[in-house]
Amino acid sequence: MRLEKRVAIVTGGANGLGEAYSKGLAEEGASVVVADVDEKRGKVVVGDIEKSGGKALFVKTDVSRKQDAERMVQAAVDQFGSVDILVNNAGILFAASVEETTEEMWDKLLAVNVKGLFFCSQAVIVEMKKKKSGKIINISSIAAIGAQDGICAYSATKGAVLTMTKVFALELVQYNVQVNAILPGTTNTGMAEVAMANPEWTRQITEGIPMKRLGHTKDLLGAVLYFASSDSDYCTGQTLIVDGGYSMI
Repeated sequence: MRLEKRVAIVTGGANGLGEAYSKGLAEEGASVVVADVDEKRGKVVVGDIEKSGGKALFVKTDVSRKQDAERMVQAAVDQFGSVDILVNNAGILFAASVEETTEEMWDKLLAVNVKGLFFCSQAVIVEMKKKKSGKIINISSIAAIGAQDGICAYSATKGAVLTMTKVFALELVQYNVQVNAILPGTTNTGMAEVAMANPEWTRQITEGIPMKRLGHTKDLLGAVLYFASSDSDYCTGQTLIVDGGYSMI
């Protein structure tokens, strides 16, 4: 197992891709902190990990609150002794045209997708600097690098993640902490899972993807495991696009 004796935190770890990351990291031997606002689902994920022989802890966390991010990291240290890996997965999306995007939408998107990622990284850095090692994996989106109508504010927040990743990587390189970003394409989880009930929606989306299918959780999990393990020790400040080839055309 690649991550034996490692401790990982997954924000937004109770649902969708976050759930897959939490379980996948545990299967590779990591002790996992499932951090999420969804307490019911979070505890189910922890139970599933423990039933499979892994170690996990749920911490109710609103990443947009600095004190919650700090409490999340402290809980990981108290329970497992340290933090080796942070997967900044928590995020929200509002779809609206430029004219219909409200100030409230902007504030919520920035609070979770940008400030939340910053607060969680800031809190975990303290522990990683002590150990002089660590992995921070920021989940962005292909929306950060390509235009799509109806998600201007969301795209802006995911673009910010790319710049933050490079700054974090540069500042932390002296402490042997690698910081990288993953840009998922459309996957068969979350809101897309609901939309897939409409065959026409699925056809239209997959038509533009060279691989002719939506992404699966296992497609993204492999990228997370690469950045979480020693396989990526000489890789920092980089972005990995996992979108079935969509962004290349």
